[in-house]
Amino acid sequence: MSKSMYSGSYNSFAGTDIVASITLPGGKAVVIGELQTISYSVHREKYPVRALGSVNPKGFTYGGRTIAGSLIFTVFDRHVVKELVTEMQQNAGTYSEYAKNDLEFAEMYSRMVTDELPPFDITISFNNEYGQAASMAILGVTIVDEGQVMSIEDMLTENTMSYMAMDIKLMGEVNR
Repeated sequence: MSKSMYSGSYNSFAGTDIVASITLPGGKAVVIGELQTISYSVHREKYPVRALGSVNPKGFTYGGRTIAGSLIFTVFDRHVVKELVTEMQQNAGTYSEYAKNDLEFAEMYSRMVTDELPPFDITISFNNEYGQAASMAILGVTIVDEGQVMSIEDMLTENTMSYMAMDIKLMGEVNR
């Protein structure tokens, strides 16, 4: 065995090495410092294909793919959606041709609830102290449900959201 087999670079990232940003359609990326946990899972139904007279499958057929997960935010002095709504109000003209300089359109965004957000992308950037960098993206995220619990037992107030997504770009190394 040669030494080169063991000289690969295997780095990992701590939670402190991660920055997440949300990009709304037509908008710029907004760094979300309140995001403390993000999870995703990919589920795809698979069915066995059997030949007549055989008990073992000859192969598999694939069903639809579902990408889903959860977002957990630390709540400070405002709901995390407030910052996204402000971004949408500033870029109201990019969301609709009819919305340019339309105060009613901006007013509608000011009353927006989380499940009314348009689909957005989440980009996660990783960068550790050894200079290793990576990124991943969850595309077409739409919020399915949201909840928040406030209690005298809790040190922090958390806001939890479940989402579904259209696609995912798995984590990969970023070359500098």
